[in-house]
Amino acid sequence: MKKVLLLSFFASQVLSAATCVPPHEYFPFEGKWVSKNDNGDVVLGMYSRVSPDGKYVLRSYSGKGLSQVTLMELVKGETNSVKPYETPLKNEAFPVQGTWRYLVDVDGDHYKITDILKRQKDAKKQFKGGISGFYTVAAELAGGTPKNHKIRSLSWPTDNSDNQGVGVLSNRVITASLDQNGIAEKIDSGSTNYMCKNLSSTDGQIMSLPMISLDGSEFASMPQNPRGSDPSMRIYKFGADNKSCEKRDDLKVMAAKVIFSRPELNSVLFYASGSMGSKGNGIYFFDRDVRKSFTLDDPERKVRADSYPGFTNDGRIVYGAYWEECGERGCVDKAGYVISDPYQSSDIKDFRAQNPEAGKKFKECITDEDVKANSEEQAKIWSYTL
Repeated sequence: MKKVLLLSFFASQVLSAATCVPPHEYFPFEGKWVSKNDNGDVVLGMYSRVSPDGKYVLRSYSGKGLSQVTLMELVKGETNSVKPYETPLKNEAFPVQGTWRYLVDVDGDHYKITDILKRQKDAKKQFKGGISGFYTVAAELAGGTPKNHKIRSLSWPTDNSDNQGVGVLSNRVITASLDQNGIAEKIDSGSTNYMCKNLSSTDGQIMSLPMISLDGSEFASMPQNPRGSDPSMRIYKFGADNKSCEKRDDLKVMAAKVIFSRPELNSVLFYASGSMGSKGNGIYFFDRDVRKSFTLDDPERKVRADSYPGFTNDGRIVYGAYWEECGERGCVDKAGYVISDPYQSSDIKDFRAQNPEAGKKFKECITDEDVKANSEEQAKIWSYTL
């Protein structure tokens, strides 16, 4: 009996030592870099990608006074803030998901994030590789090392007039390596693989809006001419031949883009801008284990999401948004970025209360220790050492 009591005591001590992160953290974007659109709203960019540790947002179409693509640092302090870094990247440049070892321009040039932070627009490319073009995404495949890692790029093709969705999806797997000085090079160019011919009779071969999972094993896309069903965002697994596609999930929504969590969390994010009902702030996350969508909200601040979200590796959700900050002198409109803990959302809490067994998947919160461990792991990747 004493042993049981001691174990219970130590367990409670561990839980009390682990501090939950705030349900929502706010990072206002202010200062000389801020530009506004015709409606007077602060420009937060057309599309955002979130680093695995939640410290950076890669933002396309950044507004006046900044480069076309910027790297936004979310600076945590007594007063949270946002610090932009200009980049040589263009259009909808993209990170190599999973590790963020590289940021990639639409022409296939790969850059190290540390070089962009240090040299900004003067950062030098490491190598050129993978599929290039306006709508391309990439991820580092699992099991690699700094000295030998594989990157899969996935593209939604365009024609000579930049019209999108004019052909089948294609992907290419390249191999890269870092030397003792942290300089990267491409050591295998791979070959272009045209995809999903095996689904011609069911989902059709023409798909739009592809996004890739963090480990490069799956992708989300919307078939344009599915047989016997309405178009909807679906998740597929890459075949071993890099050409065939295996259908894994149908989200039953017409979301524009889907963002994956790390594989262990088995969730996806999408931005619907309130089009799925009055509940939530525009960010929705679908848990593939319990087969349910959940929302985020902070009614006190009247949060309105305004950019595509992203998962951190520890499970937090980061997104651009507008909100109110109220005090003795009234309320002030703010714009910037929000980091939310989905486990502390009302939706997840209600689900756990109503579904005790299924709700066991969701922990009570993400802790400071989770965030610290995730940040340390990411810092090792960004050291670019063997």
